[in-house]
Amino acid sequence: MEGARVTRGATTDGGELLALRARKQRRARLQAMDVASRIFRERGFEQATLEEIADKAEMSVSSLLRYFGSKERLALAHHIDHLESCRRHIADDSKPVVQRWRDFIIEQAMSLRSFDSYNEERRLIVSVPGLLRLLSRIQLDQQDDLAKAFAAEAGVEPEEDLYGRLLAALLVAGNEAVYIQWLRSGGQGDLAEMCLAVVDFVAMRLGSRADTVAEVPSLFQTRAASQRGEKKRRSSSARNR
Repeated sequence: MEGARVTRGATTDGGELLALRARKQRRARLQAMDVASRIFRERGFEQATLEEIADKAEMSVSSLLRYFGSKERLALAHHIDHLESCRRHIADDSKPVVQRWRDFIIEQAMSLRSFDSYNEERRLIVSVPGLLRLLSRIQLDQQDDLAKAFAAEAGVEPEEDLYGRLLAALLVAGNEAVYIQWLRSGGQGDLAEMCLAVVDFVAMRLGSRADTVAEVPSLFQTRAASQRGEKKRRSSSARNR
């Protein structure tokens, strides 16, 4: 019994140590992101070095790379974090996929530190081709995840689900368009409300899956349905010979 008590205590202590370590790592990562943002702003992306960032963040370059992987991923760390947050929301299959997306974009909009900091970050991104490519890759990954979720919700194969792919593309592109417009307007308007309005607009214009497929059946026909149709045509042709 005494041994069991020691084991339980050791397990509790171990869990607390892991939680403490995770909090320290999270603080160190956030500090590195803040330091990097300041150095990128002051010196420019190309002139900034990982050595300088690591020194100012009071960590080694190897630790910096362990957290972020590269200087490009460090510069876009907030966007990568948003992608991971999006994936967590999309994985919650207790809600319709569109609602999962709505929950995510509200969280994303509310997490912005300030208009000025986000504006500076976007200016940095558009000035560096490598960062633009990485941002495009992040958005494509987001679109892929969303399209797969729509396909799963409908019980169809993702490769055959043009409706889900189209809806995902419109939602991701629409969200990006809102952020660009918000920046160009000087931060006017409620960002979260604007993003949600785009979701409603896309859903209204595209229509439900059933209505859209019924309206343009040839465009949204699955491979299986197409093969069945081809088989039927061949059978009919053979009978008429």
